[in-house]
Amino acid sequence: MRVCLVYSDIGGVEHYGARKYYHGLGYLSGVLKQAGHETTLIYLQHEPVRDDFLQQVATIAPGLAAFSSTTHQHPYVERCARWIKQSMPEVLTIAGGPHPTLVPEDVLANPDFDLVCVGEGEYPLLDLANALQEGRDFADIPNLWLRRGGHSIRNPLRPLLANLDKLPFPDRELFDFEQILADNDGWVDMMVGRGCPYQCSYCCNPALREKFKGLGRYVRFRSVDNVLSEIRFLASRYVIKTLNFQDDVFTLDRDWTLQFSRGYEKEFDFPFWINTRVERINDEQIVAALAHAGCRGVRIGIESGNEDLRAEILKRRMSNDEIRHAFALARGYGLDIYTCNMLGIPGETADMIEETIALNRELEPTDLQFSVFYPYPMTELYDLSARNGYLIEGQSLPSYYERKSVLRLPTLSAAELETGYDHFQQLKSELRMKRRNPAKYRIYKALCFVFRGDSDKAQAVLRLLGRIRARVTGTWRRCR
Repeated sequence: MRVCLVYSDIGGVEHYGARKYYHGLGYLSGVLKQAGHETTLIYLQHEPVRDDFLQQVATIAPGLAAFSSTTHQHPYVERCARWIKQSMPEVLTIAGGPHPTLVPEDVLANPDFDLVCVGEGEYPLLDLANALQEGRDFADIPNLWLRRGGHSIRNPLRPLLANLDKLPFPDRELFDFEQILADNDGWVDMMVGRGCPYQCSYCCNPALREKFKGLGRYVRFRSVDNVLSEIRFLASRYVIKTLNFQDDVFTLDRDWTLQFSRGYEKEFDFPFWINTRVERINDEQIVAALAHAGCRGVRIGIESGNEDLRAEILKRRMSNDEIRHAFALARGYGLDIYTCNMLGIPGETADMIEETIALNRELEPTDLQFSVFYPYPMTELYDLSARNGYLIEGQSLPSYYERKSVLRLPTLSAAELETGYDHFQQLKSELRMKRRNPAKYRIYKALCFVFRGDSDKAQAVLRLLGRIRARVTGTWRRCR
């Protein structure tokens, strides 16, 4: 069976600077190929054009078009599925991924999708491909929803994969991985597990845990040996400069982290980055083990600098002092730190945004990410936003890096949100200055002190000094 996998990443390349590798599709393709099926990827990095997209599909000539969809990208996915159904009705279409898993009823209501995959898709998709290859009925495959005779069939969920080591390594050639490596300066993304146990109100994990309740452990890690084997495999095929672990909380299991660090240190010499939480990095033994193994840096979610908003609205219950301690500990072992932040949170004010910026400025991370809060379906904050009438009718955004919101908040105007966004941009520029020109950054910090923290005035004087220096340099060169 020839399967066309379609991934929509409109705006992603513009933000990150290059295409990315996505493990969900890699695992789907790996399982299908292991069973003898063919897979091809259409990676949508620009807004799709009907004729071009259909030409790509026609060239592949698939029996099945499988779309992986996030909430932001779902409008593009719907558009492409509609084009396939209009032009090639014989091609079966299926939607899976985060958005269809969270709201399968909404997705199945669209007649352009023949099926919806709810939850982990490797073996449901394999069962479907096998059935199509053999000409068998596929109406009873667990995890798949479909329409038959004017009504919907909602098959039950199968147990979660208990042993992730049994999966083949994710297929990277599906993505033209050599080109991705070249475009991303040798950074190789990896995943070591699935699931997150925390209750963040803006995240889909609590809803997914509830959906899969009784079907096995939601949070699972591959064995350390299996992860190290994949790294060996990758190192034998590609030139790796940095490993980039994308798990939500890499250090969730303390013993696993220590075992991995010992194994990695013995065998590999390229650095790696991880994601973690303040609560899971405030442990000197863990930080020391990671540093000795070759960890170059950690990404930590701060989200808001206001402790009350962070605890009560976001359900992130760590204090600013705990954040400061985690930073000091990581820095003490030479680790870089990258922070993740949000603005436009329900209940947030302009002053609270400035608190987040001020905390980041105090911490001086190596770099930071910031995004305007987006209410994802089946999350606590989506329900709160809907209940309070914050959602703007018909408003959607293709990316969470847009500078506007889909909410109308009584505590924060659109103008105040944009001002906060601009101030985050300014802070990001400051951090870039620190990395690239430490001397200039020291002058900037001195100016900030002189102007009592007014960074706008400091930036203005710095620009003036730059112009004066350029003129003096030009005059000196002409007089030589």
